[in-house]
Amino acid sequence: MVGKTPERDSLFDFTFPYITLHGAIFVRKNDHSIQSADDLRGKHLVVMKGDNAEEFIRRNALTNQITTTNTFEEAFRLLSKGTGDAVIIQKVLGLELLKSLKIRNITALDILLDEFRQEFSFAVKKGNQPLLDQLNEGLAVVIANNTYEQLHAKWFGPGIDMADISRRVITIVVPVIFFLTFISIITLRRQVRRRTKNLRLEFEKHQVTLFQLRQQKVLLERMEQMVLVGGWEYDGNSRQVTLSTGFCNIFGLNPVTLLPVHHLESIRFVSPDDKSRVLQVFSRSLAKGINIDAEIEVFRGVSEKRIIRITGSPVTDKAIPHLIAGAVMDITEQRRTERELMLLKDDLEEMVADRTRQLEDKIHKLRESERAMLYMVEDLNNTTTELRTERQKLEIVNKELESFSYSVSHDLRAPLRGIHGFTDILIQEYGDKLDDEGKRLGQIIKKNALDMGKLIDDLLSFSRLGRQALNQGLIDMDLMVQSVIQELQNQYPANNHKIHIGKLEPCIGDFSMIRVVMVNLLSNAFKFSSRKENPRIEIMSERQDHQIIYTVSDNGAGFDMKYKDKLFGVFQRLHTVREFDGIGVGLANVKRIINRHGGEIDAEGTPGNGARFWFSLPSI
Repeated sequence: MVGKTPERDSLFDFTFPYITLHGAIFVRKNDHSIQSADDLRGKHLVVMKGDNAEEFIRRNALTNQITTTNTFEEAFRLLSKGTGDAVIIQKVLGLELLKSLKIRNITALDILLDEFRQEFSFAVKKGNQPLLDQLNEGLAVVIANNTYEQLHAKWFGPGIDMADISRRVITIVVPVIFFLTFISIITLRRQVRRRTKNLRLEFEKHQVTLFQLRQQKVLLERMEQMVLVGGWEYDGNSRQVTLSTGFCNIFGLNPVTLLPVHHLESIRFVSPDDKSRVLQVFSRSLAKGINIDAEIEVFRGVSEKRIIRITGSPVTDKAIPHLIAGAVMDITEQRRTERELMLLKDDLEEMVADRTRQLEDKIHKLRESERAMLYMVEDLNNTTTELRTERQKLEIVNKELESFSYSVSHDLRAPLRGIHGFTDILIQEYGDKLDDEGKRLGQIIKKNALDMGKLIDDLLSFSRLGRQALNQGLIDMDLMVQSVIQELQNQYPANNHKIHIGKLEPCIGDFSMIRVVMVNLLSNAFKFSSRKENPRIEIMSERQDHQIIYTVSDNGAGFDMKYKDKLFGVFQRLHTVREFDGIGVGLANVKRIINRHGGEIDAEGTPGNGARFWFSLPSI
């Protein structure tokens, strides 16, 4: 005798339940944190090890905090002393244990646990159906003669002793079961011997008849398969149709499950246009005693159309009135062949006419194509001439632009060198005659002259990037980044930058241009994080489809995202010169280089918390 659970149901077969006990939640009287079954989730629950309550908690995943004990008494003592939030047990058993243990600070909540309703049954080995049937019969007798009610009153009346329940059930129910089993075996043996004798005689008589019917059935089925013919009988009184195997084969049906069928079921395969005509033909045959001969369209399977010829005659035997017997023949291929022969002549004539028209159309199209080709060649020659002219103009413009750039560079550099040189002479030779403010202004003039020279160099570089040819090849990004970082560390010796370099995938691109990109991004990272107490720089890459995303991030000054559109413009700066030096051309160069490589570049940042730049390049 055990409690029935889903886990045990896969191991045993159970009788119908002889008693059902409901589970309950027991908590300390001063604990009001559990008001419903859902409040058990995440609580610390105490149960007896191996009890149905433990299976219930784990099956429903109520909590991971489970304390198991060897006895129910131990579980209640732990809860009483403050261990755990609740004990789950059958309500009747829990109340009796609280009485016997004289524990007064624990109470049962008035909450019904529907999924913890425990049904107690007899369990037998899986597949032992005879013993299971005998136990069920015994329980039925015990219930019928009020023995069950007497036991139930004793078990659940005052002074219940759950330990005595199993002993009493075994003492009363098991003898009854054995007695009923003995009587049943004797009765069944007598009935079996009598029925076996009668069945043996009937079996010998039917064997001869069955053998003859089988022979006839085999011959009929072979004939039906050879000529695609099937037989049928229609009973007008019951409106039932009996079908032969050949009939079912024509329609692709299972001959076992469809014999016999209602007449409406038998014509469910007929096309909608022919159903009413079939019903009229059968009605007329029964009413007037005339034969049936009709061709109809049917469906075999879901959508395969077939044409069948259905024939039949009313049976003239008065002992079986309102009966029509007949046959069906699949004439789909026959009708199809006839139609093909009828259409063949027309098809041949249409084919000759079509071929003649096609040849004429091809000749006409060929002539049109020749004229079109001549026009295309002429247009192509004109376009080639125009392109050659435009290319020559472009080359002239490029040469003029280079000459202009050189002239501007030369013409602007000369005055700048003069300003820088004379200011330097002024400070060195007349420094004793200048006050501190005069010396400071002289230094500012020198610095601005140098910045102006750098600005001219950057503008020339920005201009050349649009015209410089790409010399693409395989680039070892890891080696390139290492060399750039070594150069920048020499420029910032006082800063202890913490640099993390992840795995950098190789890419395809112009080495000199991509190095300009990395120098600009990494120098910005060094520059804008140089004032941090613990400056950090991180470089990494990630492969996505047919491109590689490279990322450079730092924890430096950062920027406001609402000014992000200005980052990659010429002369656009988000910090003043006093904060960080620069002229605002570097990121514009970076964007132009990445765009020429077919990639994209973007950035994000937060003021005071650093920035992150990423760009894409083609992968190998």
